[in-house]
Amino acid sequence: MNLTLELKPLGQRLLDRGIIQSGQLESALTEQRKSGFARLLGEILLEQHVCSDEDIARAVADSHGIPFAHVSPRLADPLAVGLLPKDFLEHNVVLPLFLVEGMLTVAIAEPANMYLAEEIERRTGHRVQLVASPARDIRATLDAYLAGEKMFVVDDVIQDAGGAEFSLPAPTRMPPIGDPSLDAPVVKLVNAILFNAFREGASDVHIEPGEEELRVRYRIDGRLVERMRPPFRMREALTARLKLLAGLDLAQKRLPLDGSIRMTADGKPVTLRITTVPGRYGETIVVHLAEEERGPLRLEKLGFGYETLKHWKKLIARPSGLILVCGPSGSGKRDTLYAALAERHSGELNICTIEEPVERTLPGVNQFPIDDRNGFTFASAARSILRQEPDVLMISWLRDSDTAKLAAQAALTGRLVFAALHANDTPAAIARLTHFGVEPYAIGATLAGVLAQRLVRKLCSACKESYEPTAAQKRQIEPIIGPVDKLFRPARCAKCHGLGFAGRIGIHELLLCNDTLSERISQGAPLTELRTLAAQSGLKSLRTDGLEKVKSGLTTIDEVYRVTG
Repeated sequence: MNLTLELKPLGQRLLDRGIIQSGQLESALTEQRKSGFARLLGEILLEQHVCSDEDIARAVADSHGIPFAHVSPRLADPLAVGLLPKDFLEHNVVLPLFLVEGMLTVAIAEPANMYLAEEIERRTGHRVQLVASPARDIRATLDAYLAGEKMFVVDDVIQDAGGAEFSLPAPTRMPPIGDPSLDAPVVKLVNAILFNAFREGASDVHIEPGEEELRVRYRIDGRLVERMRPPFRMREALTARLKLLAGLDLAQKRLPLDGSIRMTADGKPVTLRITTVPGRYGETIVVHLAEEERGPLRLEKLGFGYETLKHWKKLIARPSGLILVCGPSGSGKRDTLYAALAERHSGELNICTIEEPVERTLPGVNQFPIDDRNGFTFASAARSILRQEPDVLMISWLRDSDTAKLAAQAALTGRLVFAALHANDTPAAIARLTHFGVEPYAIGATLAGVLAQRLVRKLCSACKESYEPTAAQKRQIEPIIGPVDKLFRPARCAKCHGLGFAGRIGIHELLLCNDTLSERISQGAPLTELRTLAAQSGLKSLRTDGLEKVKSGLTTIDEVYRVTG
């Protein structure tokens, strides 16, 4: 039993109760001193068999002024147990017992850990009443409740489709009769994994074999969420089924493979891009879900603040110049570029894109997917397309020196060039161009503006709840965005699949290049100076924009600090 307690009160209380004798206590204390106080007194007393873990738990409860409780599977409410994740329960040895009028009673083996109670309140959104119980009893009860999670029934992972349409194409090549990839449970499991991922709005499915387990996780709103653990024995059959559907070589298990599947779900065509990579315990598979024809993107739907959107629209309406959109992978750069092109769409303009791959069809836009295997790289594509006199050119990724230089040269010749690149913020994007070997004078002469962005999860509108911010939270955010009387936090409901969040929204930082900034860029100003000049120009940082969305009830402080560092 792991108890963080003052030594004298525990020993004295056990003496007062007549549980141990003074000589037994002195022996235990001597043993503890020999360990350099690395061992807890309660552990030593248990090891010496002079008292039981219940005796210690009762003494601990008394010392902390909380009740003692015998826990058992009959006492705990399954709905209360389900309020906290399994990993959290097992790691911290805590057991939610019941919820009455907003008060959650929780059995705990370490009542001295005051931060654990605060974390339970934060995670559940309920006030917490602690009771002390032996760790052995808590673990036994958890085993009884969580044992069902270790059982796996394929039919149980299939959500009620509610009459929805779901279909996968038949494999182009069939394995021999009797192959496990043709077994009904395997076929049903693969269908369930893919369809449930679509219904939950997942962007990716990760199927990851371990030493003795198989884990399936969904990436929902940028975060990985574990959804099931099929039996390890199904690993090879599940892998073979997905490779079969994607037309991949079933016999090749030592090299990475990639393929695609087109499925229909809820009447919508969805492309599944499948990649396999051989690992220590088998092939790890990632399935990327890309829903097709999702309708035109509009800038107004991407989370821009009013002033930022006004300046961004003015910027992208320019006839020429270089406009960068920066951020890490998965920050929504491509959607912003697509929405900007949709804003500029006109029958009078030749708009071209160079992409890897083409993620969305844009009516009236000439879209060119690169093909590295055949030599059609970003740089070679840019050279070829520039000979076709585009008015607007979009490059989905500036990933090398040649492409970056071509983008700047295209802007110098009077074209409007949009490009995405990986950089942490707007000044860093300018420095990144310099690292690519673009001459400072070319950057200063062509760069019109830089947009940095991140995606934060949106609170579920159906279950989010308001609360009064703490004094620490006010000190943290009020100097940046002004007085805050109310904030919101996630709860859980069926609509958000128990996550508390539903969808994502962008936070943005827009740097407009004025004369002073352009001149210093042309002169090769260092990054530190660029940051100073950006701040002096009135730049609103990513964090400021994010905290304004916190104040509006769209997201949480934790989300903003998670994505802004």
